[in-house]
Amino acid sequence: MSTTVFGEKLDTLPATLELFRRYDASLLANGIAQGARRHVLSIGSGGSAIAAEYFARCRDTLGLGPTTVQTPMQAVLDQCDLTESDVWLFSAGADNPDATAASRAALDRKARSIHLVTRNPDGAAAGIIERGGGHIHAVPVAELKDGYLATHSLLSSVVALLLACDAASRDPRGTIKLLDALASRLTNMRDAAAKTRLTAAISHLQRADTVVVACDPLLRPTAVLFDTSIWEASLCHVQTTDFRNLAHGRHAWLHHRMDETFILALTGIDSRATWAAMETLLPQSLHRFTFDFGFCGRLDNALSLIDGMGMLEAMGDVLGIDPAKPGIGEFGRSVYDDRSLDDLANALPANVRHKRAAIAKSDSHDPTDDPLDIIGRARLEALSKTEVGGAVFDYDGTIVTTLGRWSVPDQAIVNELVRLHRAGLAIGFATGRGGSAGEDLRKVLPAEMLPLIPIGYYNGGHLRTANVDINNDHPMADPAITETAEWLRQHAELFLQHEFKHSEVQITVDMDRLRHPYRFSLDMEACPPFANAQVRVSGSGHSYDIIPVTSSKLVVVEALRSRLAASAEVLCFGDSGSRPGNDYALLSHELGISVGEVCGTANGCWSLFGVSPIGPDALLRILRALIPSENGKIRFDIVSLGLDKR
Repeated sequence: MSTTVFGEKLDTLPATLELFRRYDASLLANGIAQGARRHVLSIGSGGSAIAAEYFARCRDTLGLGPTTVQTPMQAVLDQCDLTESDVWLFSAGADNPDATAASRAALDRKARSIHLVTRNPDGAAAGIIERGGGHIHAVPVAELKDGYLATHSLLSSVVALLLACDAASRDPRGTIKLLDALASRLTNMRDAAAKTRLTAAISHLQRADTVVVACDPLLRPTAVLFDTSIWEASLCHVQTTDFRNLAHGRHAWLHHRMDETFILALTGIDSRATWAAMETLLPQSLHRFTFDFGFCGRLDNALSLIDGMGMLEAMGDVLGIDPAKPGIGEFGRSVYDDRSLDDLANALPANVRHKRAAIAKSDSHDPTDDPLDIIGRARLEALSKTEVGGAVFDYDGTIVTTLGRWSVPDQAIVNELVRLHRAGLAIGFATGRGGSAGEDLRKVLPAEMLPLIPIGYYNGGHLRTANVDINNDHPMADPAITETAEWLRQHAELFLQHEFKHSEVQITVDMDRLRHPYRFSLDMEACPPFANAQVRVSGSGHSYDIIPVTSSKLVVVEALRSRLAASAEVLCFGDSGSRPGNDYALLSHELGISVGEVCGTANGCWSLFGVSPIGPDALLRILRALIPSENGKIRFDIVSLGLDKR
C-alpha cells in the first residue's frame, strides 16, 4: 500500500468502481441521448474540467453534435444565448461559488436544458438548477473527500458517463465488460512492479523541468488531467499542445531548453505515425515517454485517465511531492472560496445580459455609464413605482409575431387589452404598416374602444383613431418620399426582385428582395433625399421603411399624453429597439420596454426578459402584470413576473 495521501486515494479507487455494479445509468443515458443534434456547453473547473472534456469526447463518439468546453468563468462572461443549447455542469461538491455562478449563468442565458453531474445532490448549485427546472445526476463515491486532487469524484463522473453513453449508443458493450476492463486497469496501475518501472522511466524529472504534454486531440481529457494536476500540485512546469502545434515554432523551446524538458506523448491509432515521424527528428537526448491508447474511444479515454493518475503518482514520488497534499499558502483557501464570480453572475440577470450583448455588438461602451446591473435594477424600480396612464404598442413583432403578422392578434392579447382599457388605461398603436393594422384591430376589439385608440400608421406619418379606415382617408404625399421612390425605380441593381411598396408618406422594402440587405442604408447614401436628411431608413424584423425625418411613432405617445393627468405616464412597447430599428425612438427611455431587440446604449432601450420570451409571448406576461392599484390607477406588478427566480 502507498504511503502518500495520493497513493492511498488511488489504492481505494476500486471501492468506488464497485459501487457501479449497482448503478442505474438510465436517467443519465436518457439525458445524454436527448441532446442529439444540439449544441452542448460542457462546464467544469479543476478536476471537473477533466470530466467536462471527457463528456465532450463521449458526445463526439456518439455523433450527438458539437460540444463546447468552458470553465465557469467563461460560462458567466460569454454573451450568446443558449436557447438552442444544453448545458452540462460538472462539480464534485456542487457547493463552490464558481459552480453556483455557472448555474445562475446557464439559467440567465436561457439554456434549453441544464444538467448537473455531482456526488453531492444537496449542494448549492444543485438547488439553483433544481429550482430552475434542471436535472441532477448524482454519482456514487466510496470516499466523499478526494484530497487536493480529484480522484474518487473524477473516476465516478467518468464511469457514470461511460456506462450511460454505452447504454445510449444502441450498440452497448455492456456494463460488466466495461467495469471489468476498468478494474483490470486499476489493478495494473497499483501493481508494485509496474509502479517501480514507471518511476524509473521518469527518474530524470526535476522540479524546474517543463513537462510538454503532446497529445492526440482525441485524448484531450487526459491532457487536461496532466495540465491541471501538474500545475495544481506544483510538481513542475507544464505545457499542453497537440503534435503538429508543437511542430509550429514550439520546437524552439526544445532547442534552447533540451535538458529541462520532458515530452509526455499521448498517442492513438491515428496520431502515432505523426508522433513517430516527429520523434525520429528529435535529439536522442531529449527525455520522452509515450502512452498509446488505441482508438481513443470512450473506454480508451477512461483507461487513459487511470494511467494518467498513476503517472502523476510517479511524478510525485520522483519529485518528493504528495500530489494530494502539496501544501498551500494561507491565502490559498481564501482565493478558492472567493465569491466574486458568483457576485458577478448575480449582477448579470437575463435582461442585463441582453443589453450587454447589444453593447458588445455595437462596440459602443461608454466608460462613464453606471454598471448595467445598477441601471437594470433602477429601471425595474422605476417601472414598479410608475402611475401608468397609457400604453403605446408597436404592432408587427409585438402585438402579433413577425411570421404571423397577417393574422389577427391572439385572443389572450385582445382580452388583456380590453381588460386594461376598462380599468382606465389609454391605449394607442404605432406601426410601420398602413391600413391593414387598423383593419385587423377593428375585427377583434369592441367597437366602443375604437374611437379612443389613436393609431400612428406609416411609423407615425399618418395619425388617425382606430375606427377610421385610412383606405378612405389618405395622407398628403410627401415630396421627398415621392422623389425617393423614383430614385429606387431607377436603381434596379439594388434588388433581387425590383419591387417595393410606396405610399404617400412611406416606402417599404422587403429585406428578402434586396441584393445586399445589410448594406441598404449605405446604398441609400447615393439617394438625394437621404443624403439631404429629408428621409431616413428604419428597420423591422422583415423590412426597411423609408420615411420623412419628421415622422415618428412618438406622435402616438403625445396623443395619449394630451388626455392624461400630469402624474400619469405612458409605457411604450416594441420589438425593434436597436439603433436602426423602427422602435428605437419609441423605446429609448426609462418607460420603454422591448419584447425583441435592444439598442447598444446603456441608458437606451431595454427588455425585461432578455432573449426569451419575445414578441406577443413576452407582451402577454407584461400585460398580465399591469393591475389596478389601490388608488384606482394602473401599476406594474414587477414581482409577479418572477424575474429574480434563479
